[in-house]
Amino acid sequence: MNTEDTFKPKPAREPVPTHVVGQFSWGLTIIFVLASACWVLLPYTGYLFSALVFLMVIVLAGTRWNRGPVLAMAVVSALVWNFIFIPPQFTLHIEKPQDIIMFAIFFVVALSMGHLITRLREREAALERHHREREELLAQKHRAELLAESERLHRTLLDSISHELKTPIAIIRTALDGLGQGNPYAAEIETANRRLQRIVENFLEMTRVESEALKPHLDWCEIGDVLHATTTPLHRELAEHPSIITGIESLPLLMLDSRLLAQALGNVLHNATLYAPAGTPVEIAVSLTNNTLEFRVHDHGPGLALGIEEHLFDKFYRAPDSPAGGTGLGLAIARGLMRAMKGDIEAHNHPEGGAEFMLRLPVKTRTT
Repeated sequence: MNTEDTFKPKPAREPVPTHVVGQFSWGLTIIFVLASACWVLLPYTGYLFSALVFLMVIVLAGTRWNRGPVLAMAVVSALVWNFIFIPPQFTLHIEKPQDIIMFAIFFVVALSMGHLITRLREREAALERHHREREELLAQKHRAELLAESERLHRTLLDSISHELKTPIAIIRTALDGLGQGNPYAAEIETANRRLQRIVENFLEMTRVESEALKPHLDWCEIGDVLHATTTPLHRELAEHPSIITGIESLPLLMLDSRLLAQALGNVLHNATLYAPAGTPVEIAVSLTNNTLEFRVHDHGPGLALGIEEHLFDKFYRAPDSPAGGTGLGLAIARGLMRAMKGDIEAHNHPEGGAEFMLRLPVKTRTT
């Protein structure tokens, strides 16, 4: 015999609930009271009357109490009926055959009634519990549908407003071209217009990302063309932050969606120019490992505050030290675009200072 099996500790027995102990106590008390009352009425009712009273109490207890106390009441009441009421009294011996049959029937009926009624009550409790769970599931489904509908209306409203704002932005742009460079207010108006245009484009792009209608269109691309498409719209922002690009010289042609990748990378670059001090460079290191294209964008700003790495990509999230303006959508859009292309983006602090964003994307390669 295995020694470990011999001394294996037995699982601790769960204590009997307090309310069940109370049911046992009440059951014995009720039988004592009924037996006393039936004893007083015995000369007028006969000993069969007490059996009916005990059966009625067992049925009533089965509608309320647990199985154990009800079955205990059935056993005790049968013994009490036999000992006190069935002749000869105050003994468990039964002389008449018909009394033996009646006692057996009483015993079986009492146990069966207590057992069946308790099972019926448990089944009703299970049905009620199932009904409550079903109601809860229906309520959760209803809340989910309301939330989805609210989100859909939110996207529709955002999309409509953004489209309506594009026309006045274009008109302002045309008017600025007419004013020429000599107007002292033209530069300020143009800066504000560019900012407003970027906000509207972010709203529209966020709507596209959340609508799940964004499908990448893959084609063979040179990574230099992608970077050119990324940096050209940001020439004003990058004027104070010279970009240092490394690692693109030996890259082959890559199968990817150049427009989505340029937009995601552009949002990261724009974010870097917002936080890096003027005159500091933004470094972009490109590498290809096992058909995974990686961009590392390193700025020389203050870096990321502790614990905000994951929140950076939440919609409308803005760090506590963010400059004025902005919507908190740029990085959320960048992550949405990367994931639409089955890639991803993450951020951390660089060991040499500043923040570093890593964009990874699975690609196919073709050597020429």
